[in-house]
Amino acid sequence: MKSCECQALNQDDAVFCDTCGRRFPAIDNSDAARSRNASTEVTNATTYPQRRLLVIVAGFIAIVLVVAVVLTVLLRNVHIEISSNNLVSVQLPLEVCKTTVGVQSETPANLPATLNVEITKGFSTNLAFYSDDEGLTEILAPSGWICTAAIGANGSSSVHVSPPGQTDVSNAALSAGSRTEEISASQTSACVGCREAVACPLFVSAANDYRSAYQHACPTTRPSSEVVTKNSSHLIEFTDPPGTSGDATPSGGAYPAMGVMTYFDDFKSDGSWTETCVLPAMEKSMCKVILGNFVARYEKR
Repeated sequence: MKSCECQALNQDDAVFCDTCGRRFPAIDNSDAARSRNASTEVTNATTYPQRRLLVIVAGFIAIVLVVAVVLTVLLRNVHIEISSNNLVSVQLPLEVCKTTVGVQSETPANLPATLNVEITKGFSTNLAFYSDDEGLTEILAPSGWICTAAIGANGSSSVHVSPPGQTDVSNAALSAGSRTEEISASQTSACVGCREAVACPLFVSAANDYRSAYQHACPTTRPSSEVVTKNSSHLIEFTDPPGTSGDATPSGGAYPAMGVMTYFDDFKSDGSWTETCVLPAMEKSMCKVILGNFVARYEKR
């Protein structure tokens, strides 16, 4: 209740006194105003961080979307797909080598420009495929190298790949200390005597077959320093250390010659397949990749 100067009581919202008619003095609303201002400041103080957080979150989402779009565009034309067990699936170029043939009627095949292969990560940009012009033998070797190939009248074939400018390319023994680098492969086709003669130094079954066919022992023996690992009855790995001329073709130079050979004693197979990798010792891992691909392609031929 409001008390007038005349001591009369009036309602709180009265402007004039009901008894004497005097005007009541104005009420000071500064405290109420300060209360309202304080409430507004608290509201603003709470709202600003929320807005800032929303801006940050929205910006982060926008950046993620932009990065995703950019990566999609950049990777669209990359032909490498990650697979399991440390391999990548990749398209490698195929180099068709200049090929000499034993039968002039043979015609080159229409070979693809690239071949798909699963290869150990780290080597997909260092290697390429090389082949004779009929695609009988396709092997991996360092990209940018020079190759030659041959196809015999009996269907046998060979491919030799070496660095550009290298003159000491050999199909047999290398001179001691030779720094020749080469990847070579060959197959005997259906020539039974050829496969037995090639494989008899390494395969007991081939030595027995050769003796049965020609009534005398295998014409060559492997050197004692040659390291041989029998993977199965049809596949053998071997290494001729530096200075050792053995079953690897070529071998005997300054670098180890790592090789693989297959042998089947039935007439349905495509013969004996052999590959040799001659690279500096520090490139042993590359030789393993090269030979592994050869085995995957031709082990069961």
